[in-house]
Amino acid sequence: MKIASSRRAQRRSGSVARTMAAAALAGVLLVSCTQAPAGTEPSAPVSTPAAEPTAEPLREAREGWKVFTDPARLVSFELPRDWVVQPLQPEPGAYAPDSLHYAVRTPEGTTTAELHTGILTAEAPCPEAERTPYYVIGSEPLELTGEPPAAADIEPRFVVRLITGFRFFGAYGITDQVGGADGLACALPNTVQGGEGLGRFSFGDLEVLAPKAPANTGPQTVSFGTIGEAEAYYGTPEFATIRQMIQSVQVAAPPAA
Repeated sequence: MKIASSRRAQRRSGSVARTMAAAALAGVLLVSCTQAPAGTEPSAPVSTPAAEPTAEPLREAREGWKVFTDPARLVSFELPRDWVVQPLQPEPGAYAPDSLHYAVRTPEGTTTAELHTGILTAEAPCPEAERTPYYVIGSEPLELTGEPPAAADIEPRFVVRLITGFRFFGAYGITDQVGGADGLACALPNTVQGGEGLGRFSFGDLEVLAPKAPANTGPQTVSFGTIGEAEAYYGTPEFATIRQMIQSVQVAAPPAA
């Protein structure tokens, strides 16, 4: 009798164990088939997401291109369909609160231009002895809002310029300021005065072009031995795509007075 009772107990114990194991397996399957709750972080690292164009762009893009518009619909521009726009972390104190900061990059990760608004950096003094010759490689008018901004030296333009140091330093972007009436300057700003929501803003490879000392140059420094080298560099089909992108920029018109 004791042996029979022991066998019945073993069978009950085995049955309970099998039931618990089945329940545990069902729980695992349920968890694996259920999506993670909203707000939870994935375990795998993720890269910085691209700031994709809005669902309703401000205008139609040319074939093979797309339109990027910031969330506040203050700025828009066209870019090749396989390029991406990614947010940037601004330098503290250099820009107004809630300003816009984006980088445009190719699929290979090369930055072709940066957009910055709300620029607060004051123009640096320019002693007569530090002025150096500069050269305009290209200059074309822009129609940012259909009306030229107030208090501008010139109408907004897309420019490619060189400034002389121990080499010819180059940059491209948009500007509403002349470098110097006599062809001499300490620096060349690539900025335009926008409306109240934008402030002073830039769209190009540098906000300000200035010559550098040899110790301050690096892989990202664009410089040339001759003006002819610069003209060849900025005359390539690759740069033509960058030029078309920057020339496509449009901004919201300032509010009527």
